[in-house]
Amino acid sequence: NPEKCEIAQTQTDYLGHNVKNGEIRPSSNNINGLLNTRLPQTADEACKFVKAAEYYRKFIPNFSQAAEPLRKFVPTTRTQQKKGQKTIITLTDDELKAFNQLKQFLTTDMVSRLPNNRFPFKLQT
Repeated sequence: NPEKCEIAQTQTDYLGHNVKNGEIRPSSNNINGLLNTRLPQTADEACKFVKAAEYYRKFIPNFSQAAEPLRKFVPTTRTQQKKGQKTIITLTDDELKAFNQLKQFLTTDMVSRLPNNRFPFKLQT
C-alpha cells in the first residue's frame, strides 16, 4: 500500500525500536512504559515485567544474571501458566534489587550501532 510507505527517511520506528543514522535504540514510548511500572503485586505482574524487559535484553548487559531472581515468576509450562499467576506476592530483597536494577539499566542511553565498514571490527558469537 503506497500510503503506508515511507521512502528516503532518516529515521523510523520499527518493532519497538527507533532506527536513525546507523543506530538502533529502544522506542522511548516502550521504555517509559517499563519505567512507570509499579512494583509487582502478583506473580503475573512480575512475569509480564520480566518478559517486557527481556525484549530489550540485547541492550542490557548480563540480562540473565540481573533478571535471575525474578525468573521464578515466569511460568515454563502451560499448566503453570493456568494456575497460580494471580497469587499475591511480596518481593524479597534480592527480587526487589533485581527489579530496580532492570529499571536502572533501562534509564541508561541504550544504543546498538551498525558496523562501520571503513574500520575493522570483530564479530563474536
